[in-house]
Formats: sequence, structure tokens, C-alpha cells
Amino acid sequence: MKKLMYFLLVALMVLISVSCKKDKKPGNPSVKTLEATEVEAFSACLHAWLDFADVKWGGVNFGFFWGESGNTEGKYTPGEGSLMESGAYSAEITGLTPETEYWFKAFVEIDGKPFLGEILKFTTQKSPVVVPEAVDLGIVVNGKSIKWGSFNLGATKPEEYGDYYAWGEMEPKDDYSWTTYKFGTSMYGPFSKYNTKDSYGPVDNKAVLESGPEGDDVASKLLGGKWRMPTDPEWDALRGLKLEWATINGVNGKLVTAGNGNSIFLPAAGWREVTSLNKKGEISDYWSSSVNENSPSSAWGVRFSPSQAYSYNYYRYFGLPIRPVCEE
Repeated sequence: MKKLMYFLLVALMVLISVSCKKDKKPGNPSVKTLEATEVEAFSACLHAWLDFADVKWGGVNFGFFWGESGNTEGKYTPGEGSLMESGAYSAEITGLTPETEYWFKAFVEIDGKPFLGEILKFTTQKSPVVVPEAVDLGIVVNGKSIKWGSFNLGATKPEEYGDYYAWGEMEPKDDYSWTTYKFGTSMYGPFSKYNTKDSYGPVDNKAVLESGPEGDDVASKLLGGKWRMPTDPEWDALRGLKLEWATINGVNGKLVTAGNGNSIFLPAAGWREVTSLNKKGEISDYWSSSVNENSPSSAWGVRFSPSQAYSYNYYRYFGLPIRPVCEE
């Protein structure tokens, strides 16, 4: 009798165990959209968290949907992070418009089944500089229409000089010299970036400043979108237009007029070296984004005087103004 009861008890335990396993289903993940951080004028960092508890899964994709309207799926950006370790992931989104509201939501796909977090919002910051008007001068280089900014980077109107930058640097400064230059400390190198000659250090053969949020083109960084610094060939094309030395609101400079009647004014801001401002009111000097490939201690710029206009080599540490362009 005792043996019969024992076997009945074991059978009942096995039956309960099988029944429990059969009824237990894989759980759904808990996807939580977290607040955005590092919200700037043109970029933001998105965050999310995924609870994998009781979830059976094989392949997983994760990221964010975002855009200017929460009623659409918008753009998709893959996330970065290790879900196996913490369940957290993030993504940086770029190319945003200043002072604009954006929505975003976390997205996870497990074995082909999608899961979405709640929708959150953020508003981008005001641009650190004023975005100029894009002026069409009819210039086309390499099949692309190049429109020119109506004023210098850091200015608010055509006759203002704006800010001065060493080539490839992101901020104005008090001392423009090799001792303060970002990519090298001597005209002989070595240069840590944008070097085309092995005699000047490690060669990377980057002949034009990289644009985008992580690049070294300050116009691209501060203005966002399709704005950037002009290349040397683009300055060459502009020099082929009608050029006149003019004075606007008491400021000397070069007036550039296209065949379509549009024009821009390039104030004679001169250039900065060490702590001095040179040739203010006499020379209009501007950076291009092109390094001098034969002598990478310098980069190409352009010089406008009352009677001339020509390409010019400047040591990369010089402080020059920048006239941004918009590529279309």
C-alpha cells in the first residue's frame, strides 16, 4: 500500500511539472524609452532600456524611430550597446534643425516581432551662430550647385567680419601660432591629421577637411545641414565672376556679382597671426577646406585686394574668416 501511494505521489508531481511547463509561455520584453541627453542645436543622444526577463529570443534588432511628427514612423537609427549585459542602448542622431521639437521612441525587434517604447520629445538648442541666407551665384562645381552664405561665419550681416579660425579648428582664440595649433606644432610637422607627405609625419592622404558633426569643418559643425567650408576649386569658380572693390556701411571689401544679378559682399577682415590683426580694411582673406597637398603645413585660401583676386597659401595656424557654402 505504501509503495502504491509513493508511486501515485511521484506520478502526480510529474504531471504537475509537465502541466506547469506546458502552460508557461515566453514573456514579452518591457521596452522603455528614456529621456534624451546632450541635446544641442544639431544633434542629440537617445536612450532606451529593455527588460529581457522571461524572454526567449534568438535574433534581436534595436534602435529608435524619430522625427518632427509623432504621427509617422519617421527616420530609423540603429542603437549601440550590449543588451545582454545591461539591457540599455543608445544612439546619437545628427543633422537636426536648431530650435525644433523632435519626437522619438525606442524600437526592439525580437525574432521578427516588433516592440515599441512610449513616445518622448525634446527641443534642439538655438544655433551657436546665425545661419546665413544661401545665395545662388550660378556656380556649379563637379555637377553640384554651390550656394554661398550671405555673411561670414560668426557674423550677422554681410559687412561684419565674423570670427577667425585656424584651419581645421572649432573655436576662435587669442593666440594664432604653431604653439597653439591643434594638428601640429611646427611648419615641419609632424601633423596628426590632413597630411599628404611622409616627410611631415604619418600620411593619411586627407586633402579636404572632413565635414559632419564629428569632422573638422567648423562651418559644417556649427551650421549643420548641407553647410560647409568652400573648397579651393569652388573659390576658383567664384573668382571668375564680376569683382568690384566696394564700401558698405563704412566697411571695405569685395563685391561679387553673378550673371543672374545676385551678389555677396566679402568684407576686408584681414587675418590674425599670434595676437595681431593684419591688413584689416585692406585685404579680404578667407579659408578653403583644401590642404596644400605638396606642402601640408599650409592650406589653400583666397585673397581679394582692391585690384586682385587669387589663391593663396597660408600656414594652417593663421586665423582667417570663413564664408560658408551650401551644397545642393
